[in-house]
Amino acid sequence: MHTPNPLAVLQVAADHNISEEQAATAIEWAAHMTVHAWESYADTLGLAKSDGDAMEAWFRSLAPGAQNAVLDDAVIAVVGADHVLSEIYGAQDRERVGRRRVMRANRPRVRIR
Repeated sequence: MHTPNPLAVLQVAADHNISEEQAATAIEWAAHMTVHAWESYADTLGLAKSDGDAMEAWFRSLAPGAQNAVLDDAVIAVVGADHVLSEIYGAQDRERVGRRRVMRANRPRVRIR
């Protein structure tokens, strides 16, 4: 997919009180969900999935609430995924208490005496 419009990202971030990274991910996720919904609709009616004009007409025919619900669902999914990941990483960090993280570098170790 392509990078979402920066102004749209800022608007979604402000509207949903999330980070810009979360907003960009949610916009992309909503776009993917919309494309999958279109493909299912096109298959059902025997339309060409690649017909961009038909897809735009289909999307405009949806109720505004349905269009917003796709983005809202994507925001919920992204925020939920971030929470799950933070819990996983937090649990891993708690297991490592007392152990130092190893820094890796692509250069030989030099000891200064």
